[in-house]
Amino acid sequence: MRPFRERAGSFVVLTVVAFAALVVGRAVSESRAELRTAQSHHAAGELARATEHYRRTLRWSFPFSPHTEEAVTGLQSIAKELEAEGDRDAALLAWRSLAGGLAASRFLYSRSSTARERAKREIARLLVLDGGAAIDTNLSPDKLEADHRRLLDRQPSPDPLWGAFLLLGFSAWVGSVVLLIQRGFDSSGRPVWPAARGPLWGALLGLASFVLGLLFA
Repeated sequence: MRPFRERAGSFVVLTVVAFAALVVGRAVSESRAELRTAQSHHAAGELARATEHYRRTLRWSFPFSPHTEEAVTGLQSIAKELEAEGDRDAALLAWRSLAGGLAASRFLYSRSSTARERAKREIARLLVLDGGAAIDTNLSPDKLEADHRRLLDRQPSPDPLWGAFLLLGFSAWVGSVVLLIQRGFDSSGRPVWPAARGPLWGALLGLASFVLGLLFA
């Protein structure tokens, strides 16, 4: 029985490693392809298409990605070019693509992004230059900019850390229950407490993590 369980455990570990490698490989490949496409459109002066592909590059970002900084630089350059040409709407789209792309690729722990903070400042500034909505006509430019910045500073859901608690808790809960069923009872269906104790604690902790994730994610 033990050799079988050891083989099963090794198979699960290998499957997880292979899946992780596949995901990272896909992210690297897609990010590189999108960046090359964006740079090609940028060089050709097709700024709208370049903006879209730079944004996709950011959405395929992963920790220590070598392409993120190039995409950020490209979007900043496009935004400046478009504003200099007087196309504020397209410049605003470029800054929003930068801020949104970086927000979409958050991880469990993400440091404050200087590029994203700058993008939010530029978005608020351009929105003020456009005058805002009719309902904001009585607001001063400083108050209108502060209101826009406050909305931009809101953290998008779900929170990465609590989302991880939710997913990992659910996995631990289900896996522990399966182990409890397999090991926590003898052939007649009576509980075997020494063997059931670990899976039972795992199920309880996994359920607690899952519930906390639901509440705060």
